[in-house]
Amino acid sequence: MRAVRPAVRPASTRFALAVLLLVASTLSGALVASSPTAAATEGRTWVVDAVDSTSSNTWESVDTGTSVVTIAVGDTVEWQFDRANQGHDLTSLAPSSAWETVWPTPLVEHREANGTPVTYTFDQPGTYRYECSIHGSMMTGTIVVVAPGSNAEPTIDPVVEPTSGPAPLVVHATANAADPDGDVVATSWDFGTGAAATYTDHAMFEYTTPGTYVVRLRVSDGRGGLREQDFPVTVTQGSGPVDPEPPADDGLPAIDALAAPAQGTAPLAVAFSTQVTTTGTLHAYSVGLDAYPDLTGTAVLVRSRGRTHTSLQVSGTKPSAVHSAVHVHEQACADNLGGAHFRFDTAQPFAEPNEIWPLFTSDATGASGLVEVTKPVRAGPKAVSVVVHDPDNAARRIGCADLTPGTADLTYSWSFGDGTTGSGADPDHTYATPGAYTATVTVAHGTGEHAGHLSVSDTVQVVVGGGATPPAPAPAVDTTPPRISKVGPVRSVRTARPTVRARVADPGSGVRTKAIVLRVDGRRVTGIRYDARRGLVRWKPRPALAPGRHVVRLRVTDAAGNRQTRTWHFKVVKK
Repeated sequence: MRAVRPAVRPASTRFALAVLLLVASTLSGALVASSPTAAATEGRTWVVDAVDSTSSNTWESVDTGTSVVTIAVGDTVEWQFDRANQGHDLTSLAPSSAWETVWPTPLVEHREANGTPVTYTFDQPGTYRYECSIHGSMMTGTIVVVAPGSNAEPTIDPVVEPTSGPAPLVVHATANAADPDGDVVATSWDFGTGAAATYTDHAMFEYTTPGTYVVRLRVSDGRGGLREQDFPVTVTQGSGPVDPEPPADDGLPAIDALAAPAQGTAPLAVAFSTQVTTTGTLHAYSVGLDAYPDLTGTAVLVRSRGRTHTSLQVSGTKPSAVHSAVHVHEQACADNLGGAHFRFDTAQPFAEPNEIWPLFTSDATGASGLVEVTKPVRAGPKAVSVVVHDPDNAARRIGCADLTPGTADLTYSWSFGDGTTGSGADPDHTYATPGAYTATVTVAHGTGEHAGHLSVSDTVQVVVGGGATPPAPAPAVDTTPPRISKVGPVRSVRTARPTVRARVADPGSGVRTKAIVLRVDGRRVTGIRYDARRGLVRWKPRPALAPGRHVVRLRVTDAAGNRQTRTWHFKVVKK
């Protein structure tokens, strides 16, 4: 595990640096910031990594996991390149809005992968933006420097247990972080496996491979205060098989943090929303087991503020038939055949305006194509399944999909990035002062065995300009979804481990790996490889697939929130 370089320099180095600064001052008559920049005051060093993967190129703060870091006057930012696999041009950006700040000395540095770090000490408060000029808007970052003043460091009382045991070993880590000044702390847990850090006070991680690991805790108060602590964890050889995924009932849905507007002038009122996605695989059931045994497909329901979007794709139904009875239901497929239709308002009657009806007319092969329905209201937790009725007799049910994971017991915790917090799926918040804020929503179970343990988070950035000067015009809004093409395989294959592939194109906003979801036979898969430059998505199953038909569903969301899905199938044939 890579160690973060210490913030305080040795005494001998400080003495030598002071002599060099004195000489430079004598020659030039002034001390000028440069890269590396001489430190005007002793401060901390905050590490930002250049992170390259097959899917993206990003600047990532060790403390926040994002491209934004808040520091104090006198602190130093150190850009490191040991997570890069190509060269990068680190370039300061001139202000494009009234609330951004001019760099005292422009920053123009080039480093190859594993090159020496670039350091810059900030001696003036402000908001400083930079980029890798090679990758443009894909790779921008922000340094927010706060004015000097009294600031107490955050406090921690961490508990990490167990710290040893056989694989699979589930370790719970709690920071118990707080701040004497009332600042909102940013907590980072790195479990030492190379996986992404977890940015919650309580985190849980399952070690499946024996070995010795170091769990690192970092807590920042956003004003230059930082606490760190390491915990060794020893995992021994286990005696039983490893369950690669938790039960579906313990899972959490995919979420996206949304903000509207995401840019404006202070005071800025923002409507936040937690977009929640649940999915299911259609299968023949009830009378469909005999009448339509090959019925299959996928269903997706996306809930957000003032909007519910439902999509459906079905095959194996009656060819060239009008399916006038397809509904979202309020019970699971196995529970009373899905129960009654889901209604947004239970005080209103059963009718299409108060329900979700993804109706369709099948083609000559019995397939629906992509069916989409959008309603201007957020669906409640009772929207749990999609039922397809017999086109010849609406009283009979032939297909069903359970929408999982469930959403009934979810809790929503928001940190708005300005020292305030909120709760609920769709909170409102007003930013009083200019700045670049990163709002974070954390979703967890409120009940059950994993209440407060398992969680999933997402962030959205809000940029607030000064009241006197209007912000720069907002960029053109990208409303075009990504394009998915060249999918495969689409026919019979004679290998049980075929490479599932697709090409993704989105010139408007770009696509990151975290926004690509691939499901095979209804189960979300891991280990996806994404080559962002060529737009290639690839996945190869580790366990062999069973002979027979397999359904693939690819969902891609670009940086502007536009979403596209594509479903196809192939058959594994015995050799």
